[in-house]
Amino acid sequence: MHSSTTAKSDTSSGNPVLGKIWGFIVFLWDWVAVRVKNIDIFDEHYQDQAKTNPFYALGPIFYLVWFLTMGTGLILIMWYVPTKANAYDSILAIQADVPFGNVMRGMHKYGADAMIIAATMRMFRMFINADYKPNKELNIFIGLITLLLSMYSGLTGYLLIWNQRAFWATKVFATFPTYMDQFPIMGDYYEPLVKSLHLGWNTAEVLLGAGGAITQETITRFFSLHLAFSLIPLILVEIYFYNNNYNRIPLNWLKRTVITLMLVIVAIILPAAQGRRSDPDVTPLPILSDWYFLGLYQMYKYLEPVVATEITLLIPITVIALPFLETWISGQEKDIMKRPFMLMTTIMGGICWIVFSLLIIANIANIHNDPPFWRSFLYLTVDAGIVWQLVLIWKSKDPKEWAKGKLPSIIMTGVALIQAFWAWVYYYMAKTEMFLSPLGQGATYGLLRGSLGEKADELEKAVRTVVPAGTQMPYNTDFVVAINGWLAKIPNGKPALDQIEQIKNVQTGWDGLFQAIPKFGAENDVYKGMADFVISNKWVFDYVTLCDRMGWSGEKVAPYPLEVPTVDLYWMWGAVITALIGIVTWFVCHNNSKQNPDAAKPAAGA
Repeated sequence: MHSSTTAKSDTSSGNPVLGKIWGFIVFLWDWVAVRVKNIDIFDEHYQDQAKTNPFYALGPIFYLVWFLTMGTGLILIMWYVPTKANAYDSILAIQADVPFGNVMRGMHKYGADAMIIAATMRMFRMFINADYKPNKELNIFIGLITLLLSMYSGLTGYLLIWNQRAFWATKVFATFPTYMDQFPIMGDYYEPLVKSLHLGWNTAEVLLGAGGAITQETITRFFSLHLAFSLIPLILVEIYFYNNNYNRIPLNWLKRTVITLMLVIVAIILPAAQGRRSDPDVTPLPILSDWYFLGLYQMYKYLEPVVATEITLLIPITVIALPFLETWISGQEKDIMKRPFMLMTTIMGGICWIVFSLLIIANIANIHNDPPFWRSFLYLTVDAGIVWQLVLIWKSKDPKEWAKGKLPSIIMTGVALIQAFWAWVYYYMAKTEMFLSPLGQGATYGLLRGSLGEKADELEKAVRTVVPAGTQMPYNTDFVVAINGWLAKIPNGKPALDQIEQIKNVQTGWDGLFQAIPKFGAENDVYKGMADFVISNKWVFDYVTLCDRMGWSGEKVAPYPLEVPTVDLYWMWGAVITALIGIVTWFVCHNNSKQNPDAAKPAAGA
């Protein structure tokens, strides 16, 4: 293996470019190999710490409870009937007629809850104690996968009860993937101009079955997924432990017995709820999921479904990225009080989840007044962590620490600037009630319109003629095709439309870029150029709408622009102030490193 690597390195040494590429490949391979070697699936490398610190026993506890949940589940399968007609009655029979059936079902339900609790606590422990350092960032990914599999296994099992609450919670949950079809680029927004994968609707079809309604297909698929989410990972984990000769559950028999008895006692004292039989004709209010998804449902109340779905996908991506980002900021430091950026971010995530869950249980959700407060809390908490982290740099008296502060300060400045950018975007979204796609398209056209010269004013005037201010446009059709339906009702509509068609042929310096974009579903397979693209895809219309709703064009459209609550400006200003502090810190660190060039050099042997 080593000789092969050396040989390949020698063959590429004659070409500097190939040498750099090969060097990067080797570096990337080593980087991944080190992190894969340091993976902890269930804290198997922390067995000594687990003897004195119960938080490091969360991995083994999860594994033990997983076995108990699987074991009781296999027993329940003997009597459970996964059909619409018999599912609910089979649960009743298990509860009443099967010896200890109520205890088995209670242990299965509360065991699944215990898995989620243990996985969640373990994630927070890993962030607080910096268990992703050094070179263990992939442990966060493993921990997140463990949590998500537990949650989705619980979600699929939730429907199997076939009661009223589970039926409607599943119906709401399975609806949200369809909003992915409205995401920028990947969705149906540009169809038929750009081919769509229909990823959202296809996902719903896979979950629910043909037609996207909850039918017998749904319960069959959820039953199989419920088994797959637990059984397949369990087999893979068993292979991992066998190949590495790890102790699966390093807990003594007393601890194992106590944990098992806890589940038995809870199952006896608090029998698993059965609820009322599902009724597709009666919608319960409020519609509640199982406890671990309550916070997410509250977020869906506050936001437009498309935005809420985007954030739902962004949350796990952020969780995976955080350990890498925080390592660049604080290095190998593990003391949480010296890692305030991570501390405040973790606190923010925990509080949002708990408070949102309590609010939906209490059925409290003012969709007009509440979001500005939690938005400011969310972002200002992160800003407080960034400023606190920058203050630690300022308090340092060691020139080496000042020199090492350049990278952290610029990274945290970047985080603040990204927040400031989205605050600016949100400001216009709130003012105009335009979603991200049309707002971004209108803004992009605004940057490109100069290349059209005088034709830009003519084009926008023609667009205002054929589409009167305040008109809502369908999103999934060609702009010219869309307006043909009402063209006869518009004075001077035909001449304006002809003018728009002529402007499609105007040449610009950007034409080569836009001609490379396929034009699916149209007579021609490519666009003529930039003008054709921005007209066909309604970028001009979005720009005109933005200008009219903001009152920039003199064509003010009531009731726009809308007022933005004062409290919703706090996080916007907080981002700007935080970024300024970060920039000042970087300059100070930069000047300090220039005055002390040796301070930035690693110590001998490091």
